[in-house]
Amino acid sequence: MKLVHYAGLLLKSMKKISLSRIRNLFRYLKKEGVQGTKKRLLECIYAEAQKETPAVVKVRSFQSIEECERLELAECKTPKVSVIIPVYNEFAFTYQCLASIVNAGDHAGMEVILADDHSTDLTRQICSVVSHVKVVRSERNLGFLRNCNQAAQQASGEYLFFLNNDTQVQKGWLDTQLRLMEENPLIGMTGAKLVYADGRLQEAGGIIWQDGSAWNYGNGQDAGAPEYNYVKDVDYLSGAAIMIRAALWKQIGGFDERFAPAYCEDSDLAFAVRKAGYRVVYQPQSVVVHYEGISNGTDVRTGIKKYQVANTNKLYQKWKQDIQKACPCGVNVFQSRERSRGKKVVLFVDHYVPMPDRDAGSRTVFQYVRMFLKQGFAVKFIGDNFHKSEPYTTMMQQMGVEVLYGAYYQKHLFAWLDENQSWIDFVFLNRPHISVKYIDYFCEKTDCKVFYYGHDLHFLRNRREFALTKDPKKEKEAKEWADKEFYLMRRADLSYYPSQTEVDEIQKLDSSIRVKAVTAYAFDSFPQGGQEDVAGREGMLFVGGFAHDPNRDAVLWFAKEVYPLIRKERQIPFIIAGSYPTSEIEKLDGKNGITVKAFASVQELTALYASCRIAVVPLRYGAGVKGKVVEALYHGIPVVTTPVGAEGIEDIHTAVCVAQQSAQGFAAQVLRLYDDTQRLREMSAASQELVKKQFSMDAVWEKIKEDFV
Repeated sequence: MKLVHYAGLLLKSMKKISLSRIRNLFRYLKKEGVQGTKKRLLECIYAEAQKETPAVVKVRSFQSIEECERLELAECKTPKVSVIIPVYNEFAFTYQCLASIVNAGDHAGMEVILADDHSTDLTRQICSVVSHVKVVRSERNLGFLRNCNQAAQQASGEYLFFLNNDTQVQKGWLDTQLRLMEENPLIGMTGAKLVYADGRLQEAGGIIWQDGSAWNYGNGQDAGAPEYNYVKDVDYLSGAAIMIRAALWKQIGGFDERFAPAYCEDSDLAFAVRKAGYRVVYQPQSVVVHYEGISNGTDVRTGIKKYQVANTNKLYQKWKQDIQKACPCGVNVFQSRERSRGKKVVLFVDHYVPMPDRDAGSRTVFQYVRMFLKQGFAVKFIGDNFHKSEPYTTMMQQMGVEVLYGAYYQKHLFAWLDENQSWIDFVFLNRPHISVKYIDYFCEKTDCKVFYYGHDLHFLRNRREFALTKDPKKEKEAKEWADKEFYLMRRADLSYYPSQTEVDEIQKLDSSIRVKAVTAYAFDSFPQGGQEDVAGREGMLFVGGFAHDPNRDAVLWFAKEVYPLIRKERQIPFIIAGSYPTSEIEKLDGKNGITVKAFASVQELTALYASCRIAVVPLRYGAGVKGKVVEALYHGIPVVTTPVGAEGIEDIHTAVCVAQQSAQGFAAQVLRLYDDTQRLREMSAASQELVKKQFSMDAVWEKIKEDFV
């Protein structure tokens, strides 16, 4: 993993080194017998370079149709998407565009409609070398706009995808745009990330300024840079690769013919989509190589291109009231590139991009990010390691979060903050060891309102561990954490902790601190059902990340002291699921009914919660609300825990059995509950009611909404 990270950083620093040069160097080192780290690093660089460089086939000219290999487009009798490719001559580009569709292999059911605007070249014979392409041919040259409108009348798909013939699509070009549409009915139109053949960015959505002028945002820049790779609303999308709902297209009336023969019809369509109540959204995962200027050239003084200037004025006059609400040209690019003017902006800072299937803190941050998005905020995210951890970074970007990562931001972060902090309203700092790096800057150099979320009281956790182990190192750590945590809380405008227990502890030591109890969990959906099938379930389950000391201690104590007492009475399987297990925990796997599952996926954890009869949370020390308890309650699985595990959750005794913090007491409670099917069903129902009441996204927002005005 580290080599991949370093490879990405090195690749960014190489600027314009070509993929072929990297390939040749790789072959040379292989020939020379270079082994070890150097060889593996180069392999990683090559792999990263392949990710960044689009798959492009050089467009060659054809003298006759016999020179073309046959292309097999998939037949689809009930297409989800109608892909409409307007063409006028330029057969070689059209052929290669169709070849790229075949090679991309996207799964969406599609029909391909070739809108032939009275071509005179080999385009007329294209059906002899391309299967299952539907040709709609004009009897005379209509021009781009009218040609598209005519072809759209022959489409049968639920969605229309307009694709220029001077393009080569990349894997995911269609499926990723369709997914956005299917997931969100308020999105009316989506568009691709357009890149040049050498991999440089052509456009990541468009901006229209107050005077009617336009920007292709990011033109000529690094297509892999974070600012160009998150889902966002945009002013317009270049018509080279756009998707629109077919019903919406008909409602609008297609491209407005006042813009015939071409230019600005795509921008006009975006305004019309918004007027109809829908969003216009950029999808960076849909990557399309565009050979700009092939059809109409680039000189705005001649040919069809001359209509670009005239139509820009028509667009301004038609949408003048909307356009004049925009910023002056080049002002406030930060918000203009994503249409976030009028939205509050919240910046999250944490140690890394949240990995919700790896640790409880990540789940908290992930859910809070989703909550702010749901409430209409624009969300930015800084992971202090600046690593593009996958699939987590892409997951955040697809939610609409701009994630800052990579060597550039690691080096220039505070310059970026200096430039953009006036547009940031709120800063949400997480964890003490990360927050201390940033809080002075935000408090002294910005007007942002600063929130600090501690997740738990580290000093209290260490004090409790010291009381248990008498390890003087833990006493020293408790003092160090207390100094750090109280410094942060005194500087922040407001601090959040997951439980009233922690708030009381803080204010007992310093009543002047502004602190509020806010749960660490904010669920927006809930599983159906509970423990009705308890008789068919078997086993005890522990879930937790083992980078966290209390979890390691809990599992080892349970396995060594509690579980043997249970096994004497009942052969109940014990499953341990968690990230980063120590060697001592790994050695438990397969011994005396114990199974260890490291790095279980979300789907695997869900299956475990559904198949096990009870969850055990044998924590002997810690602080605050325990995420593993809340997560078990969320899944409707009854819990046996200690007083430490039950801490901070109101009315918990209806859904959780709190055992004595001794091996005999914990084992006895497990054995009493395990076969009491009626009690298990009652606890399951109570647990899900408790979670909905205390840990829903709506409940959390109700507690904090007054802080974010």
